Amino acid sequence: MISSKLPMGVATKYNPFSIILFFKNIFLFIILITFFSCAPTTIDTIKKVEPDTEPKTQIDEEETKTDEILESDVQNLNIPQKPDNKIINFSKIDNTLVFLTEDSLLTTLFYDVFLKNIEKYQFLKDINFVYSIDEINEQLTNTIIIGPTSSEELRLLPPKLGDNTYILALSNDYSLIEKFADNEIVFIPNSPYLHIEKLKPYIKNAETVGVLYKQNDYGLKVFNYYKKNYPLIFTKSSSYGASAIDLELSVNLLGNLDELDLIIVIDDTYSYKDLVGYLATDKKTYPLEKVYLIDNFLEQRNNLENYYKPINRSNFDNIDISKMIEPHREYLFKQSIELALSIANKTLKKKDFINLIDHKNLGNLNIRNQMIDYPIIFD
Repeated sequence: MISSKLPMGVATKYNPFSIILFFKNIFLFIILITFFSCAPTTIDTIKKVEPDTEPKTQIDEEETKTDEILESDVQNLNIPQKPDNKIINFSKIDNTLVFLTEDSLLTTLFYDVFLKNIEKYQFLKDINFVYSIDEINEQLTNTIIIGPTSSEELRLLPPKLGDNTYILALSNDYSLIEKFADNEIVFIPNSPYLHIEKLKPYIKNAETVGVLYKQNDYGLKVFNYYKKNYPLIFTKSSSYGASAIDLELSVNLLGNLDELDLIIVIDDTYSYKDLVGYLATDKKTYPLEKVYLIDNFLEQRNNLENYYKPINRSNFDNIDISKMIEPHREYLFKQSIELALSIANKTLKKKDFINLIDHKNLGNLNIRNQMIDYPIIFD
């Protein structure tokens, strides 16, 4: 066939299948147009009718319930409160309870002092001895209590107390004072908490203080007492363990030591000796004359190496304890026993509590903040 639309002489082949395919595509195109023309051209969005007042979301409801639960819990929570002062009639106190410990050394020391001086304490009659809180089966009344020596036993004592009781505690854990009324207990031992108070004239002019405390119950409690007494002094603090890595890291956490006016170390072990070796900067060793140690008379100070001599340590202003041959803790515990027995005897004698004690070695001692105010200095 010769196409009339092509130049003359150009021929095309006739392909009947091409014509069929063309009409087939036209047919499918028409069907698709028809299909879409039947479908809706817009999609309606169903909107929830908004109420006049906006409802609480699920999160709001949960927060409200949580707040209600927390408020209810706070109301029902029984937070221990420091007991109010008691009415104590000392004239009715006629019993003496000595609360010892299962520690053989401390018990032996107590009996040594007690038997040696019992003739001087003629008003201490009908003394009862116990060694555990479990031996007290009913509330104590009209009783002066000497002891206990351990923190745990002292912590468990309040429920055992009835009317007219007074405690001459032989534990130096002054943090437990919150469990007792202010007028029912006095702490007899020379306490590290007292040493913290005695630091005041030495650190009052310091602007920045570094405190390193041992990672144990002693270190944490005494450090917290430091924070309570000196809230206005800018303090950088860090706890330390026994390993070399712990010691080095704890010192590094204080930052630049040259910026610290002084450093306080709280430790009732021997770790502070290793710690002191890390008190240095890139240029120099931190001056030991600016280090104050709260160790509660841990050891014989006359046996210390000369390297540690410059450290400021607690001492008595009228006794050089470093020259004593007897271990310090044993000596001081015996002094505490003598004071407790003396206070109890004079209280029963005069039927009133004694606030001033005359000690043969330590001189006149007052009671301040429910602690014996020992004449502590740092040198």
